[in-house]
Amino acid sequence: MRILFLTSRVPYPPFRGDKLKIFNLIRQLAPRHEIMLLTFIQNRSEEQHLAALKSFCTRVEAVTLPVWASYWNCLRAIPGHTPFQVAYFSSPAMRRALASAIESFVPEIIHTHLIRMAPYTAHARGAACVLDMTDAVSLYLGRFAEVARNPLMRFAVRQEWRRMVRFEPIILGFNRVLVCSTVDREALLKSVPAAQIQIMENGVDLETFVAPSATEKHDPHRVIFTGNMSYYPNVDGAHYLATEVFPLVKAALPDAQLFIVGQNPPRSVRALANKHVTVTGFVKDIRAEYARSAVAVSPVRFGAGTLNKILEPLALGIPVVTTPCGVDGLGLLTGRDLLVADTPRALADHLIHVLVDPALRGRLSEAGPRIVRSRFGWDVIVRNLETVYQDISRTPSSHTKGGDCG
Repeated sequence: MRILFLTSRVPYPPFRGDKLKIFNLIRQLAPRHEIMLLTFIQNRSEEQHLAALKSFCTRVEAVTLPVWASYWNCLRAIPGHTPFQVAYFSSPAMRRALASAIESFVPEIIHTHLIRMAPYTAHARGAACVLDMTDAVSLYLGRFAEVARNPLMRFAVRQEWRRMVRFEPIILGFNRVLVCSTVDREALLKSVPAAQIQIMENGVDLETFVAPSATEKHDPHRVIFTGNMSYYPNVDGAHYLATEVFPLVKAALPDAQLFIVGQNPPRSVRALANKHVTVTGFVKDIRAEYARSAVAVSPVRFGAGTLNKILEPLALGIPVVTTPCGVDGLGLLTGRDLLVADTPRALADHLIHVLVDPALRGRLSEAGPRIVRSRFGWDVIVRNLETVYQDISRTPSSHTKGGDCG
């Protein structure tokens, strides 16, 4: 098949969730399909990342959208109803590039990543169209508004939530909509019941995330929390963990150490560092950070989708303690695959039990890799995605939907 991927950011280097996902989809699809990538870049410095993708793609093209232009788009959107994250990526140049790509590449499938890019391909003619939402953005924004403490931020998030709820019916313009958990699917179907929504779970690179060997010793006192620290749910989670949960762990286990690992930590997260809490910022080898740890924790209290910070340590056999938000819709069982709690005291108790009970840690360490390899490897996920492609490409209406690109 000829597959055109449309993305808002260059999916390389694959260090963050959205880039990691698209990079792995393209990498797995490339041996069996002809791939074209059309993406945005903010400046010329990002052009260096395009070369790495050319080894997987027949064609790679980028449209420059400077940050100042995106901010101007958002200012112009204030009087209207378009979500700001959609307005941010509005570009006549991208519309022209997409029309040219469809004419010259003649894709059978257009795979659009994230709802922010949906206006470009909703009701596109001549190809079957997939919208890969990853998560239900309205669900994420609704949860965000519930926990935001700053009144101005809460007001802004609620305004974006209202715009997104009004905008989400655009998904009806796609042959198939993909989200990565049942919770996200159910949330979308409540507001857009006629949409064709299917689960495509997030994945793990099983070639990279291989359980540590016997010679790789972990620190029995080390607790790790990972994530992109420019993502607000992770910032909130870091504060919640460091100020409300970890002090309870320290009270019981004075030798415990917390490592907060992830790129772009803001000043408020860096300020959490002390002799018991380490904030690393970006690390090149996240696997090594996991392998040195006794337990991984996801203290995220709001968000949507599937979290890499759950799947990656599970693949490595590192026990995971998480909030319900971190595991919603994944079909993982607490007590068998990982441990789940929704209060500081309960989270701390789970962490303490894993740190002091080798038998419990051993059971969780064995269960994690087994469940991840059966369901969350990129090879499994891409085979399921190919089934989606084949299904919608065989549907006559896939290639005759009304409307023009965008």
